Amino acid sequence: MLCYDLGRMSRRLLPALVVLIWATPGQAKVWKHMRGDGTVEFASDPRAGKGWDAVSGFDRVPPGEAPGPSITLPRTRGSSSVVWTRERDDGTVEFTNLPPVGRHWKVLFRFGPGKASAARGSSDLVPARDTSAARYTRFDDHIRDQQACYGIPQALVRAVIRTESDFDPHVVSSAGAQGLMQLMPATARAMGVTNVWDPRQNIMGGARYLQVLAKRYCHTPALGGSAAQTASLVCSLEEKVKVLAGYHAGPGAVDKYAGMPPYETTRWYVTAVLLRFDEYRRRESALSEWSETVPLSSR
Repeated sequence: MLCYDLGRMSRRLLPALVVLIWATPGQAKVWKHMRGDGTVEFASDPRAGKGWDAVSGFDRVPPGEAPGPSITLPRTRGSSSVVWTRERDDGTVEFTNLPPVGRHWKVLFRFGPGKASAARGSSDLVPARDTSAARYTRFDDHIRDQQACYGIPQALVRAVIRTESDFDPHVVSSAGAQGLMQLMPATARAMGVTNVWDPRQNIMGGARYLQVLAKRYCHTPALGGSAAQTASLVCSLEEKVKVLAGYHAGPGAVDKYAGMPPYETTRWYVTAVLLRFDEYRRRESALSEWSETVPLSSR
């Protein structure tokens, strides 16, 4: 089993910007119009004038359900990772990723670079389709091996995979992240991954990247133990947040904001991973206690 250690890596930014449109009851279609300055307008009723086109894929959405389709705003000169919105007097709701001119605009949400530029789920180019229960244990050997190589807790890797791809190795996000641990192409190359669709390589590459980020952000000294154990990576909660935010939005964003970037997608991602990490860790603890107390002949 080969293990690698890399202290630095390069990162590529893919400035895709995805806007999810929530339809309300009674909205069967959405019309779109692009202005000359790149601003994209959406309306829930037919508009007068030229340049308005019906957006396909918008059906009636029952209350409380998530929307299916997504709209990608064009990336033009001067655009940013912030999306603004306002409602005009005639009921037209406008969205723009250009710094708006005029009154009543408010920030709808922020996106970041790379993976953080897109919302997971309905915006994926190739969504998760594997719904078998076996997928949760199919990669156990690889998850155990990565811990031996890189020291990343199995529970954390499981939480990342569950959040990134739902244990489906074929997922591709709208930002271009691929595989179980949703590696961007540049990240995969830097981590020595030659086949991103190979579950073992993907897990090893993602774990190696988590190790790189842990070495960058985790500085809490281990308590007790030998000198070798003291030198091992220990992360406080704040440092875990930086590691996960760096995995999602890139270390540049974490360094820029000295912690969690103000991207809604990244905040959701870090929260989801931490909750799942705690859940998987409790499961492992319960299983370990059961293994120690139940005689082998009774299992």
